[in-house]
Amino acid sequence: MVEPSEPTWLVLDGYEDEPAAFGVPPYVGFHIRYVCGVLEQHKIPYTYMTIDQFRQQKRQDPEGVNRWISAQLGCICIAGAVVPGKYLRGAPISLRETQELIRSLPSGMPALFGGWAIRGWKQQGWTPLRANLFLAVQDTDATLNHYLTKHEWKHQRRTAEQWTAWAHAGATSQAVTLHPDLATSERPGPLTYEVEVYQGCVRYKRGCKFCIEPKKGVPIWRTPEDIIQEVKLAHDSGVEHVRLGGMTDTYTYMAEGVKELEYPVPNPEPIAKLLHGLRDDERLGILHTDNGNPSIIAENLEPSEAITKTLVETLSDGAVLSFGLESADPSVHEANWLNCDPAQLKSAIRLINQYGRERGARGLPKLLPGLNFIAGLNGETKATYGMNMDLLREIRSEGLLLRRINIRQVEGEGFQEIPSDAFTAFKTECREEIDRPLLEELFPLGETLRDIHWEAHDGRTRLPAHHEKQHTEQAVRGKAGITFGRQIGAYPILIGVKYKIPLETQSDIIITGHGARSLTGVERGLNPTSITEKQLAAIPGIGDKTAWGLISARVRSQRKKGDPFPYESVEEWFKTAKTPYLEAFEPFFSEIMRVE
Repeated sequence: MVEPSEPTWLVLDGYEDEPAAFGVPPYVGFHIRYVCGVLEQHKIPYTYMTIDQFRQQKRQDPEGVNRWISAQLGCICIAGAVVPGKYLRGAPISLRETQELIRSLPSGMPALFGGWAIRGWKQQGWTPLRANLFLAVQDTDATLNHYLTKHEWKHQRRTAEQWTAWAHAGATSQAVTLHPDLATSERPGPLTYEVEVYQGCVRYKRGCKFCIEPKKGVPIWRTPEDIIQEVKLAHDSGVEHVRLGGMTDTYTYMAEGVKELEYPVPNPEPIAKLLHGLRDDERLGILHTDNGNPSIIAENLEPSEAITKTLVETLSDGAVLSFGLESADPSVHEANWLNCDPAQLKSAIRLINQYGRERGARGLPKLLPGLNFIAGLNGETKATYGMNMDLLREIRSEGLLLRRINIRQVEGEGFQEIPSDAFTAFKTECREEIDRPLLEELFPLGETLRDIHWEAHDGRTRLPAHHEKQHTEQAVRGKAGITFGRQIGAYPILIGVKYKIPLETQSDIIITGHGARSLTGVERGLNPTSITEKQLAAIPGIGDKTAWGLISARVRSQRKKGDPFPYESVEEWFKTAKTPYLEAFEPFFSEIMRVE
């Protein structure tokens, strides 16, 4: 345990994951940055740590961690996930871990816990007893500011001025500069800066019953200038990649008639000002956004078309607009106050497809819709799932593309039991009949995907051991095993390669196969002078036996001629090994780089 010489406040990032907010690595969430911004503003020393870093420290030296905690000034933790999901790069803090942390704090130490997971646990009856412990159910940052100013705990909401001040201060705080995913001069980093554009939902009067966003009330916008300045400060701190979060609907940013109209009218000017202003900074890498409301788009096609064109012009390819249909059943729609019906959904999907299908520099369509289904909503019957499949078939029969179909079960109380057989059959049917063909169309065999960031070996979850040299040094390249990685951005598809690649590096791949919801690939431009048997075997058309023959032929020729690569071309190498050289092999090999 590395112990600071002076006591500080511990700021523990338990990762947030909300319907309109990402904070699980490689994302850094905005609520944890606001907390750091408050401490920066008060000039109070603090130590930022992710929950994964904290777990690793506890494994290595549990007693040392406890001693260190007991010497600190206080503890602040943003906890956790309210959206169920599978995580590759990190996992949000659990209720059990939160309870263990609280028990480890010295009696009387000021401790503040916030985030939507905390609110959910509290609503379910969780009331840990401990002196000077406070569970924030409003804005954690404003609650902390009140405590530091007034020396009392009280639920608080931030003002517009505080929002700007803490967002800007947080952009240069330890939550950014000390985040383990921030790029350095030695290695690329996938850190993606989640920036809050607005709070709330335009359906605040009668929003979806299962969602937390309408509970936040009337949308409160931040200005384009405010957001652009925050991101500029983040770039100054080393940030490259940005995602526009906090938005329940990209199309209703600063929309007109929010308080009066059922379908507020999108306003193309402010979103264009924001997007172009962000893109004008040459330091910006990937830029993505998230949610879109299909009913708003469908009922306001002309302004929505203008916004869609702006999104395609400014966002990085691979951008996804998540559309929350939730159910195609009109009874479920009515019972749960859902946000769009199938007709509106199809109209919105057509518009996004019209402008977003074109592929960009990284090999992905520029902008496509994603589609969300939720099981267990009130009014659902076995017939509901047939309606969902019928809608999906209609969408595909028109040749329309969906980047992802997310099927999950409703969380919380007040909903009904899921008919498990029908639900399982729907998921299976959707994956086989819809997902698989979509995957093959979106990611054709032989196409190149660029800038894959490699994250894990031999399993789809990054482990603490993956930070060690045997997983990150160049010596691992080409050895036996599997490497998993993704492109940077929202909802990237998982890619597996059947050999080891140093983790926390990036490379381009050629697509060689399709899984249920993932891809298989081989790196593009492998060096023929050092390519390994496992790398060769992964190339379609070569295989294990031929790969061994090629390596054996290269070794024999090396011994005979004393040359690392004693051939004039890759074709000659294959000929020497009595192996046909196919034109399809060419993209997998780089030019021969001879050392003079």
